[in-house]
Amino acid sequence: MEAVAAWGDRQGAAEGSWELPEGWVWAPLEAVAPVNPPTAFQGTPDKEELAFVPMAAVSEETGRIALDQRRPAKDVAKGYVRFMEGDVIFAKITPCMENGKVAPVSGLPSQFGAGSTEFHVLRPKSIDQRYLWYWLVSRRFRQQAQRHMSGSAGQLRVPVDYLRRSLMPVPPLPEQRHIVTRIDELFAEIEEGEAALADARKGLEKFRRALLKGAVTGALTEDWRAANPVGETGHDLLARIKSDRAAHDPANRRGRRAAEARPLDAPALPAIPKGWVWANVDEAKSGDQRNGISIPGSPTPPGTKALRLDALTVHGLDLKAVRYIPLPYERIADYRVNNSDLLISRANGSAEFVGRAVYVSQIGETVVFPDTIIRYPLGPDRQFGRWLEMAWNSALGRSQIHRLAKTTAGILKISQQDISQVALPIPPPSEVAEILRRISDALSTHEDTLTILDAEAADAMRLKQSILKAAFQGRLVPQDSNDEPAVAMLARLKSTHSITEPARRRRRSKS
Repeated sequence: MEAVAAWGDRQGAAEGSWELPEGWVWAPLEAVAPVNPPTAFQGTPDKEELAFVPMAAVSEETGRIALDQRRPAKDVAKGYVRFMEGDVIFAKITPCMENGKVAPVSGLPSQFGAGSTEFHVLRPKSIDQRYLWYWLVSRRFRQQAQRHMSGSAGQLRVPVDYLRRSLMPVPPLPEQRHIVTRIDELFAEIEEGEAALADARKGLEKFRRALLKGAVTGALTEDWRAANPVGETGHDLLARIKSDRAAHDPANRRGRRAAEARPLDAPALPAIPKGWVWANVDEAKSGDQRNGISIPGSPTPPGTKALRLDALTVHGLDLKAVRYIPLPYERIADYRVNNSDLLISRANGSAEFVGRAVYVSQIGETVVFPDTIIRYPLGPDRQFGRWLEMAWNSALGRSQIHRLAKTTAGILKISQQDISQVALPIPPPSEVAEILRRISDALSTHEDTLTILDAEAADAMRLKQSILKAAFQGRLVPQDSNDEPAVAMLARLKSTHSITEPARRRRRSKS
C-alpha cells in the first residue's frame, strides 16, 4: 500500500489534484473497486433469464435504474457483462459529457443484473458504493475522463485501462459513510427545490398547450370575432393563394398539381368558427414541394452548408447545426433554403421530432436541406407562414402526424402523401394577425419565466457540484483521528481479500 500512496501522490500531481486531509490517500480505482471483474453465477448461462439494463433505463440525474424488461441470456448481445447488487455500472460510450450514465446497483428484482457491452462494471471492495458513485458523477472526474476518451465522434469511449488507473481521493471508510450521508441530506434539500421547478415547468407547458389549442380552435379570439366583422375569409385566402400559384406556373404543370390535391375528411374534423376553413399544406404552398439531397458530408469546410436534421428546433431554424457537402454550384438552387419556406422533418427515430415543421421567415446565407427534410415554398405573407407553422406543430397537427407516421427499420417516416392528409384550420387573415399578436404577448411572458426557471435549475446543479467538490476535498464533514487511515485500510483489505485481476483476452494470431 505504500506503493499505492506513492503512485497517488505522483499521479495526483500530474492530474492537478489537491492536497488531501490526514488519513486520506489518492488511490487508483482498481485498488478500491475492480473494473469488469469476473462474476460467477448459478444456472446455465444460455437458459437463465436476466434483468437486462439498456442504457436508456439509467437516469442521468439520479442514477436510478428503471428495470422494465427481462431477457434470456441467449437473447442478450454477445459480449454482455453481468453485475450484482452493490456494483456501480458506468456507461463506457460517451458518458462523460455534461450528463452521463452512472448507476449504483441496488434493489434489483433478481440476484443478477445484465448490462450490455455499453457498460463497465465497478465492484467496490474497500470503498462505499455511493461514495464511489458520487465521485464518478462529479464534474472533476468527468472532465478528467473526457480528456482520455478515444474513438470517433459520437462513439467516444472511456478506455478500461484509464478507468483502472484513474485516481480518486479515498478517506477512511467511516468518513466515507459520513460524507455520503451528508451529501444525501444536502441533495435532498436541493431536490425539493428542483421538484418545485419541475412542477412550475410542467405548469408552463400546460399553459402553452392550452394557449395553442385555443389559438387553432378559435377559442382564443372568440371575443375578437364578436366585435370585428369578417372581411376576407379563410376560403377567400386559399382561393387567392391558388390563383397566385396558377399565375406563376407553366400551363403544362397545372393539371399535375391539381391532381395532387386530396379532399379532406370534413365530417371527421372538429367544428371551427364561421369564416375559417380546413386545408392542407398543398393548398397553402406557392410552388412545388421537394425532398432534400443526400450526399455524404463533413463537419468542417470546404463544401456547401447543409442542414442537419437537428437544425429544426422548437425555437426555429438553428443555422449552427450544419455539415458541409460537395454540391456543385449549379445544383445549389434546387436545394437551397429560401425565404418563406416551410421545412418539415420527414424521418426521425423519435415520435417527438418526426414531422416537426419550421417556417423560415428570412435567411441571410446559402444553406441546403437534406433528404430527411421536405421543403414547401410559401408565398410572401410571413404572417400566414407563421400561422401554418404554429397550427402544424400544435397538438391538433401532431396527433394527425403520429397517426400517419410509419416505422421503417426503427425510423419513423412521413411521406408527401401523408403530409397532404394533415388538415389545418385557416382563419381569416385579419384574425390570424390578432391570434399571433395574443400568442406573442402570452409566450413572451412564458419565455421570460422559463428563462428564470432554467437559471435556477443551473444554480441547483452548480450547488450540487460545489457540495461534491467540498466532499472530495475533505471539507464537508469533520475528520476523526481515531478512524483507521485509508492507507492502512487498503493494506489490510488487500491482505485479507485479494483483488482478482480481470481475465485478459488473448489475441488470436493472424494466419
